[in-house]
This record gives sequence, structure tokens and C-alpha cells, in this order.
Amino acid sequence: MGHSFNLAERLLATYDDMPRGERKLADLLLEDVNAIRFFTASDLAAKAQVSKATAARLFRRLGYIGYKQAQREAREAPGLIAQGAAAGGRQAETLSPGAYLDAEVKHLVRTFEILPADVVTQAVTALHDGEKLWVVGFGDDYPLAHFARALLIKLRPDIRMIPIGGFPVPEEFASITPADTVLVLGLGRRSGMLRNLMGSAARAGARIVLVTSTISAGDKSVASVILRGRSDGPTRFGSMTATVSLLTYLCARLAARIGDPAQDRMRQIEQIHSEWGEESETTA
Repeated sequence: MGHSFNLAERLLATYDDMPRGERKLADLLLEDVNAIRFFTASDLAAKAQVSKATAARLFRRLGYIGYKQAQREAREAPGLIAQGAAAGGRQAETLSPGAYLDAEVKHLVRTFEILPADVVTQAVTALHDGEKLWVVGFGDDYPLAHFARALLIKLRPDIRMIPIGGFPVPEEFASITPADTVLVLGLGRRSGMLRNLMGSAARAGARIVLVTSTISAGDKSVASVILRGRSDGPTRFGSMTATVSLLTYLCARLAARIGDPAQDRMRQIEQIHSEWGEESETTA
């Protein structure tokens, strides 16, 4: 499979076929793919609370001869950030613009390479059919949710944002119905509020479209559709390039699915902007 470091890609591509024990170790690695650089197979197995035999089976499933081959590939790969602060700081200082761009482009390509077309179609259908759309993002995911809502509101009405500053989430979310769809951004640290909200949405019968880089325990039991992107990047801050592109693509597909009503709404929005702009110039 070549010499490029693609452990995260292999994990995501084979995740659905893994038994429970292998998924526990896969989840650990997806949370910190660089951990393989610094720990032995026994260490990682212990952290994931699985046996060494399970770890060995996982790496064979991923196409490696064994753990040592995967670890060597990780250590030899350029452009990856070690988790130690000193190592990360040194690499950030020496990372050239060209190397950064190259890493981001590869990151983007790999996200779309492993994105199943049928899963995207399911997500678009859920966003199209939802009576109300809820867009949810806490913490570092909030800007991504805000971006997604800014695109969606151009295509159709009644897009609800969670959280809304100054308003308790339960009071807002009490309006959820089985006819609704919830778009959840879950790439950052999962909070208790996010888990509670997804559970409430599932119990209400709403469809949930989850955008995430790491599948956590329970996601498949509540999410109707899971879109997996890559958020590890060439710097200590990770990368949102692929996620932003994925959200843009998802909304472009939705616009095509809605058709003329979406075009009419966008024209109406532009007309209002134009009218208000002219009025502002007149009164200035």
C-alpha cells in the first residue's frame, strides 16, 4: 500500500466491518492517530481494554503485516504532528507553506475518497425531507455549525441553530418532532450536552445526520446517517478544510435536490439585499 501514512484512512474504510473489540482500539487510534508512534501494541491494547490478539487482528485487517510495520510507517511519515508539545512546536516552526498546502490537499482528497456515494444521498434526503432542520455544534464545532446554517438558510426556511446564545438548549429543543432532521457537528470534544441532545432527538423520532471524524460508542444507535471526514492535520490545531468542503458539497447537493424553490429563495434573498442596500444609500 505504499509508504504514505494512511492509518486513519484505513481505519475509516474498514470500520464498519470490525467486530466490537477491534472498534474499541480503532476509536482510540482515531482520537489520536499519532499515538502509534509512541506506544507499543501492548500499551495501546491496554488503553483500549482489549487483548493483544485483538490488536494483532486489527492491524492485519488494515493490511499491515503487523503492528511494527504500521508503527514504522507512522514514524517515517513526513508532515505529521507528534503529540508532545515540544515536538509539535518544532514542526510547526519548520512547516513550509508548500508542505502545509500539500498536506491539506491530501487530507481533502482522502476524505472524499472514502465517502460512500449512497451515504451522501441518504444525508441529502434527510435534509430535504425534514420539516424543520436543526443544526447543532458545541465548542469548537460551533463555527462549523454556524457555517452550515448560513448555507442551508439560503436554500430553505426554518433552520434552527443550537445552541443560541443566552437561551437554554432544552427550551429551544422542546420543539423537535419526528418530522424533523438534525445535522450534528461532532468532530471536536464530545460534551454531555451533545450526547443528551442526540439521545433526545432519537427518542423523538427525528432523523440525525452526524458529521464526525471519530465514531464513538452509541453513534450508530442514534444517528440515521454518519458522514466521516478527516480532522487530523499538519499542525497542532488539526484541520477543518475537509469538513468545510464536505458541508459545502452536501448543501450543493441539497440545492440541486430542492431545485427551483431553492433558486427562487436565493433570488429573493439577493433582491432583498439589493433593495436594502439601495435604501441605505438613499437615506445616507
